[in-house]
Formats: sequence, C-alpha cells, structure tokens
Amino acid sequence: MCRILFLKWTNTKKAINYINAFYKAWFNDPHLEIWMKDLGLNNMKNQHNHGWWYLLVTENSINTYLNWQAFFDDKLWFNNLKKQIKNIKWKFLLMAELRLTDEWYISALNSHPFFFSSENWYEWWFFYNWLLNREELSKMECIKYQNFQKKNGTTIIWHCISKKLENWENIKEALLWAKKAIKSWYNLMCFLHNNKWEYKAYLNAYSKEKLLEKPDYKEYIKLIKKEEPDLFFAWSNAISVYKKGNYKTMKNWEFLEFDIDFINESYFSAKECWIEKIEL
Repeated sequence: MCRILFLKWTNTKKAINYINAFYKAWFNDPHLEIWMKDLGLNNMKNQHNHGWWYLLVTENSINTYLNWQAFFDDKLWFNNLKKQIKNIKWKFLLMAELRLTDEWYISALNSHPFFFSSENWYEWWFFYNWLLNREELSKMECIKYQNFQKKNGTTIIWHCISKKLENWENIKEALLWAKKAIKSWYNLMCFLHNNKWEYKAYLNAYSKEKLLEKPDYKEYIKLIKKEEPDLFFAWSNAISVYKKGNYKTMKNWEFLEFDIDFINESYFSAKECWIEKIEL
C-alpha cells in the first residue's frame, strides 16, 4: 500500500510545490483513512511510516536515496531533496515513493528503488505499489516458492522481468507480465537503460476491475496525472486534497513510456588514453 510520485522535465518551482503537497498528503491521506476504517482499523496513526525513497536523474547524475524511517520524520533529507531540485538547471526526472507495508519486513534490502540487471545487460530501477500473490507468480515462473519465502516480492518480480528481457521480448510485456499474479493493483515506475545506450522511463496504472466498482477503493488506488509543456506529473490521488488542479485520472491498464534523452555520457577507449599518456 505504497504511494508513488513521478515528475519530469524542467520547471523546478512547480516540482517543489508538488513535493510540498506530497509531504502533507503522506502524513494525512484521507482516502487511506476511509479504506482502513472499512477494514476495521480505526486507530490509524502516522500513515505511510515504513520508509521513503527516491531516484533523481539529471543530465550529469543518477542519485538514489532510501530511508526506512518515516518520510515526515526525515526532514533533513526532505529539505535536501527540495534543495537538489531547486539547483537543477536543465531537465530532470524524479521518482519517489512512500511505504505502508501489509506484510514482510522493513530493511535496507527491502527498500525502493530496487536496481537490477539482466544477463543481456538491461539495467533498471524499479518502484511499485501492489499486493502480489508470490506463490502464484512462482508457479508461473516454475521456481520453488519456498526458496523465496524470506525474500521480498520484488525478488520474484526481478526474476520474471529479467527472463522476459533476456528473450528480447517487448519491454511493456516484460514489465506487465507479473500482473497476472496481482491480488489488487499494480502501479509501477521504472527507469531503464537498454542495450542501445538509451534511457527510458515507464509508468503503469492497473487495478482489478472489482476494486474499481467500490468508490472508496477507487479513490485510494487511482493515479492522477497532469501534463504541461514544462512539467509532467503523475501521483497517487491523495495529492489532489493538498494541491488543487485539473487532474486527469490515469485509465486502467494505461502504460506510459518516456524517452529520457537529456543524460550526458562519455565513452572512451582505454587504449587511446594509454597511448596519450605515453606521448605525454
């Protein structure tokens, strides 16, 4: 039951406004409160208190931060994130997530963003919000579930996606393969470096149709988005309480792909560098 934030492009002032709303909504998400009361959990305090993390990409850096301390208790790094955003002079990509877990453990090894690489050298960072049937997914992949019982569900997801990518299958099909074993919803964000020296970002919204028939559940799990010339935004619905705007609801099964073409990289030949040093 995590919540996700996706921002990209150039307007850092607007981005900081969204991040401030992000802070407020994570501490008091009215949609979560209604949902938890429906489940009989009436003493809900310190919402989304199982950690927070982000991936910040600029033209010259790819930075990650994770902390399994609650977002609202980590004001130093919250302010640090805003400072980093404010100092960006060109395009950026920010993916962030806050966690309220339903089960399993909370540690540095079970915190987003997860980084993986496949045997054919796809590299990817992964965020998600879902309830996953790990045992069913293990059967689909013909792996022994008992070997993964003490692992987080992402370990099995990594296995599924990597195998698909290693067969050179469509990236969308690879990323969405796991939804066949989803109990409820499957919202994901992914930042991927492929075998063509290309960087891409992906965003997906998927929910079980039965959940969408329940108004309170629908309000809690849906993702909203807003697209402007200088900023694209997608977020869990709670932000609309703290930052008013004309948001669009992402359609069920909607899958977005973005080319991240602003990253500067340098490739060089070690042989050429060595010869140059000898000549000097």
